[in-house]
Amino acid sequence: MTRRLPMVLAYLLSASVLARPTATLEDLRALAVQKSWVELLERAEEIPPASRSDTWRALVTEAATAEVESATALDDKDPFATVRKARALGQRYAFLAKAPGFSSARDARGLKDLERCLKSERSGCMDTYRELAGDASTETTLQAARLVKRGHFAYVAMPLFASAMRGGKETGACKDEELAEAVLAALDLPATDARAGDARKVAFDWCWPALGARLKAATVGASSYFLANTCQPMRTRNALTELQDDLCRDGGL
Repeated sequence: MTRRLPMVLAYLLSASVLARPTATLEDLRALAVQKSWVELLERAEEIPPASRSDTWRALVTEAATAEVESATALDDKDPFATVRKARALGQRYAFLAKAPGFSSARDARGLKDLERCLKSERSGCMDTYRELAGDASTETTLQAARLVKRGHFAYVAMPLFASAMRGGKETGACKDEELAEAVLAALDLPATDARAGDARKVAFDWCWPALGARLKAATVGASSYFLANTCQPMRTRNALTELQDDLCRDGGL
């Protein structure tokens, strides 16, 4: 009899769950009033797809936003626990990506997770952040890049600054002073370095009007790496002086 007790309890528990009535919209409203966000999110999908109205989406959005905003349990093994949770919710409910409140909460907590990771001096913080927070706004991505740049050589943050550009669609970011510093630093890396590649895209494809004058000035007394990254695109734009062009040609560039 003792051996059968766990099986009996498991059966009773499963039977009680199966016997629970399917949630209604009114049940979700009641859970929202009680701020039972976890249960609301667990039961939201009991509502049939055909009945998932704007009210249903609003309740799910409220619950998801509150869950991200109120997440306080820090996982020492995973400083990105909160942004992982936000990402999972966004994948589960695709409409959350267009909900400003949820997006703002997700972006804010993502920055906090990145800052926590950087303070713990873990490796791979930036790469993990880029993987989990790829949907963050341009301004949030710029803030993340500045966080990384603050404790590293400027070129280390170049991938995040490039991500903020959204493939050249966010040209307003070209005016960011720290982005310009990262571009100039990354252009001083070997041309085969991926960060130098990001810098060339930003400098010559997306932000030339904003950065051209600084790039021209930086060519004076530049390193061989800088010239290797800039001579050809600068020549294409007729941006080299005669002396600078001679220096490039002397270097076989």
